[in-house]
Amino acid sequence: MTRLILIVALFLVLPRPAMGDDPKPADARVSFLKDVAPILVQNCIACHNAKKSESKYIMTTFAQLAKGGQQGDGVTLTPGDPDGSYLVELIRHDASPRMPWKQDPLPLDKIALVETWVKQGAKYDGAAPTEDWPTVLRKNAVVNIPESYPVTVPITALAFSPDGTEVAASGYHEVNLWKSETSAVTRRLRGVAERIYEIAYSSDGKWLATASGTPGQFGAVKLWLAEPNGGGKPIRDLLETTDSVFAVAFSPDNKLLAAAGADRAIRIWEVESGKEVALIEDHADWIFDLAFSPDGKRLASASRDKTSKVFDVVKKESLVTFPGHADTVYTVGFSPDGKFIASGGGDNSIRIWNPDDDGKQVRQIGGFGGPVFKLQYVGADGKTIVACASDKTLRTFDPTDGKAKLTLSGHTDWIYTFAVSPDAKTIASGSWDGEVRLWTLDDGKPIKTIVAAPGYKAVAVAK
Repeated sequence: MTRLILIVALFLVLPRPAMGDDPKPADARVSFLKDVAPILVQNCIACHNAKKSESKYIMTTFAQLAKGGQQGDGVTLTPGDPDGSYLVELIRHDASPRMPWKQDPLPLDKIALVETWVKQGAKYDGAAPTEDWPTVLRKNAVVNIPESYPVTVPITALAFSPDGTEVAASGYHEVNLWKSETSAVTRRLRGVAERIYEIAYSSDGKWLATASGTPGQFGAVKLWLAEPNGGGKPIRDLLETTDSVFAVAFSPDNKLLAAAGADRAIRIWEVESGKEVALIEDHADWIFDLAFSPDGKRLASASRDKTSKVFDVVKKESLVTFPGHADTVYTVGFSPDGKFIASGGGDNSIRIWNPDDDGKQVRQIGGFGGPVFKLQYVGADGKTIVACASDKTLRTFDPTDGKAKLTLSGHTDWIYTFAVSPDAKTIASGSWDGEVRLWTLDDGKPIKTIVAAPGYKAVAVAK
């Protein structure tokens, strides 16, 4: 199971966007945008959108929703007649096939709401039937971010500021910046999707980029101005898409930004202008991680299609594919000299391979008790790899011989991510239970623990 699929339960107790879940009187008018659209967003559009149109049915504009797909014979909606509407027929419990496909049936009150809307005329109450109504719905939704978190949230993204004084950590619809010395929250950057999957700083300290998403509904790449001393201004939205974005990476010269996610595409933009300069579609499944080579000419990827690939940034073409994991690949990184690539994944191992020798594997590092979620070469000499996994430990290795150096234990839950300080002296690791732990890299000693949920106070349970 992936680190992304599991990040569900804890988010359910946080305030949700207001999207029309209030009960309605039996004789009340039913609104498409307020009442019906949220049902479709949560249960239908992940499989019926412009990028993935099962049965050739696209639901993301009202005109297409009413038109139907290859199964509907053009009778998807018959205003005033729920029994004559194929859309209604498909969601009833006795339907064959029944939608949503291979999922739990819709609650009866939700089905009744759709039926009532059709009976009342199946009207669209947006601006135009050709507009992308999920975007309209999302922009109009009210997101209530708690000033004080009632629960902790999984830490899925971490990054040290270029001066090493702050640690940026994922929150709920926000990125929280914590002072590494005092554990105080200095800034809360809002305006992102529900879950933040990666945070990246440019090496010059000017920019911050975020990859975020609400699974099956929305994903975004956002560029921020990473000012010191209380700054952090949103500059532009580089991408809005219909599913989560998992990875962002700056090129070494900070001129380019690459991102990828559930739509299986890699996009590259000019940072200063925001112009998209490349769209690469070569993977067959979600892309979890990206890494530029030290010279910025190549880009490596890690995918759920069980491969890691290397692309030429200028020519926008695939150079080599590494299939050695035979399982999901979660993480990838270049050695400091660019001669080797390390990748880690669901086979509980790190594999080091040569991209210039047709992807030939040169070493395998095992010993993990679960999937490897993230790795990174540390230091200019290329003699240290840091990696984290679902076995609740952070480890360091010598990639030249594969020998283990340190095992950092103390987390009580899966470790999804970590960040290394710019001076390579400190590691920050983040886990499912919301903890961020800081360690010294040279000897693995713990420095401090931050419960990275602003305002959260644990409640003692009587025994």
